[in-house]
Amino acid sequence: MHTRINLLHPEFWRIAGPDGTVTEGADQDWFPTLWQQRAGCGPTAAAVTFAYLARSRPEMAPLCPGDVSSRAAFTEHMCRVWTYVTPSMHGLNRPEMMRDGMASYAEACGVPLSVSMLAIPAARTRRPSYDEVSQFIRSGLSQECPVPFLNLHHGKVKELDWWHWVTIVGLDGARALILDSGKSLEIDLALWLETTRRRGGFVSAAFP
Repeated sequence: MHTRINLLHPEFWRIAGPDGTVTEGADQDWFPTLWQQRAGCGPTAAAVTFAYLARSRPEMAPLCPGDVSSRAAFTEHMCRVWTYVTPSMHGLNRPEMMRDGMASYAEACGVPLSVSMLAIPAARTRRPSYDEVSQFIRSGLSQECPVPFLNLHHGKVKELDWWHWVTIVGLDGARALILDSGKSLEIDLALWLETTRRRGGFVSAAFP
């Protein structure tokens, strides 16, 4: 049984709103346009990931320069990330789109970042085992990198929204700690892998 693993600095993803309320991560509803608010879960997850990397590793600082601990500053960061991690008319509905967009953003920032992904096919017989999924996520978390997670169908995990990206920041056996819409919650990731009816995927950054 794997021990619990969490990112070490939850303060790096906490963001203060104009009324002083602190959120756990960001919310796509902060984007300025209706289309961004509707389709922006992927860019939001990428922005949270880049902000964490920038704060935890000095050499990654160009990924998110400046203080983004306020909602206004973080929203500006989200809009910068959107330029590279850009949803299509169907949203950011493939892990390849997240991987390639994040890699392009990092390159534009002058940061060497190798972004990898683990795709989850729709066909259950072709899916990786939960051990493989866990290993992929743990590898990212052990390098202090949040892991964006795409699910197009929540299966029996009712806490998850459909067609949606969230950010994994911890893993304890089958339970994943995620950031979604400014909140943190735990979900049964093994149950999702077993019961989702559509494809999905995970994205993580590796360092040279």
